[in-house]
Amino acid sequence: MTEDNDSREKAKNSELQRRLQILREELEAGHVKFASGLKVIESLKKVRYSLDGSVDLSTVDASVRSIALAVTHHRDREEMKKTHSLAEIQNTYFDFLYKNFGVFYEIMVERGLTPHDAGMAASENKDAVKSFAEDLPAFLETIREFWNQLGDIAAAHVEDMSGSLKGIFGGDLFPSAHENIASKCGVYTDTIVLPDPFLRSLDLFSRWDPKQKTYYLVKHGLNLLQYRELACADIYPPIVVILPEIETLNQSEKDFVTELGTKDALVHAETIYGRPFESLQDLMKYSNSLNTIDAVIAAAVSPSRIVFDVEWGGTLKDQLSRATKDIHAKLIGTSHPGILVASQLVGRFGVTNELLLKARRLRGTPIIDAPTSWQYLVWKLEYDAAKTERDLQLSDLHIVKGLQAAEDKTMQWLGRVPPKALLEIRKSEAIPELRAIIGKGVEELANARPTDFHATGERVFHNIEAALADHSKRIDELTAKRWRFAGVDIGSVLVTGTLAVTAAVTGSPEWTLAAYAADQVLDPPKLKELPDAIRKLKQEGRDLKQSPVGMLFKYKDAD
Repeated sequence: MTEDNDSREKAKNSELQRRLQILREELEAGHVKFASGLKVIESLKKVRYSLDGSVDLSTVDASVRSIALAVTHHRDREEMKKTHSLAEIQNTYFDFLYKNFGVFYEIMVERGLTPHDAGMAASENKDAVKSFAEDLPAFLETIREFWNQLGDIAAAHVEDMSGSLKGIFGGDLFPSAHENIASKCGVYTDTIVLPDPFLRSLDLFSRWDPKQKTYYLVKHGLNLLQYRELACADIYPPIVVILPEIETLNQSEKDFVTELGTKDALVHAETIYGRPFESLQDLMKYSNSLNTIDAVIAAAVSPSRIVFDVEWGGTLKDQLSRATKDIHAKLIGTSHPGILVASQLVGRFGVTNELLLKARRLRGTPIIDAPTSWQYLVWKLEYDAAKTERDLQLSDLHIVKGLQAAEDKTMQWLGRVPPKALLEIRKSEAIPELRAIIGKGVEELANARPTDFHATGERVFHNIEAALADHSKRIDELTAKRWRFAGVDIGSVLVTGTLAVTAAVTGSPEWTLAAYAADQVLDPPKLKELPDAIRKLKQEGRDLKQSPVGMLFKYKDAD
């Protein structure tokens, strides 16, 4: 054995001794219990100690090692959370932002501007652009280092917030700078988890020119500060939490999300062009041959599946023409129509998988307020369901339905609640009654299980529709109460728009089963083995725990 191998073996044995000691302490404290008849009990009885008090590792089998690993992980996690509270992390983060952007924020508020307005103004000021360009590298490095040290702790706190409805925002770098997403759906969720937009923009910052860097730096900073009051309020569970995206800090996570997005992009491209693609290289080669807008249109057998932005509208030719001039084309350095379509698919499906992974990890429900991102989530779940139907010989897994069309102008919810009013609502004794009146439909949706959708999909949707129909009646009841919070009449914050839902038993089990295995402290099965693992779980009657479920909150009017 070489010296390096010897050192690694000693370190490995030392760590195992630590885990076994922790297991012993937890057993003696009565924190770990086993049902009678389990094999691990007999394995524990065989463990022996050496004269020096350490465990004789030759008497420790695989089952005891696994239990020790699980117990140690739980202990270490709890100890890690004790080092910094979630409130401490959020306050430190926002204090740092305020020191950097506070002056601009106060001016923005005083003048009634939006973060977009302020960002545009800064980007047109030569001195500001020069100053921000000089300070940007150090600023971004501070953000990165902060989350490197505290991101896992903050995420652990959020993961362990049991009994609360967590909305996990996704589909874009950050919520729109023109409105506060907590105002839009904060009454219907306990906590809204938002991503750090600086980390999400790291790759883009390296490609933007100085004016673009200044615009997004200022816009992100001021947009974040709009959530400072809600994130730092002395309320539990918190109304808003900022977390880093793990894949921005971990290259392997980033690669994994990219791989999943690429697989979905290939399936979608097959649907568009009516021919299979074996790899991304295969898709790009074919896309390169579609070097004109007319060539893409002629090749598309399902042209409605080419969508760059739902809100652009128009024909496919209109979409493609606008895409060749859009900022995305400038960022990737090409206006080639075929390449733009392929790039769009990989990017969009990567973002969709990222959101689903994050929501699963944080035990929350995806929340989207961008129609284009919503459309790609719907498509992703449709393809997943089709794959699962083939693998498991099932049917009717995918369900997607707009519970109210925006054109009907009949769906109303409390969607423009000012932050101060939202804080007062959360602190007041009225919140249980308020949630009882309006929360039923949303909570039924978020807590629905995959088997519910498969076995009784129409009934589930009927129940949700009935709950939301009742919600409409209750809104009238609520308005009649004439409740006021922070000087705001409840009836004045109603909005009209779309609340849509989508759910499926996923056919891309790479992440669902990996998360399930992690929850059970098992070694995740190899990716190629996962379809068999699904069959086994189904045969054993075990629960996949959570279906990818998404909620879309979209106003009819933006004013």
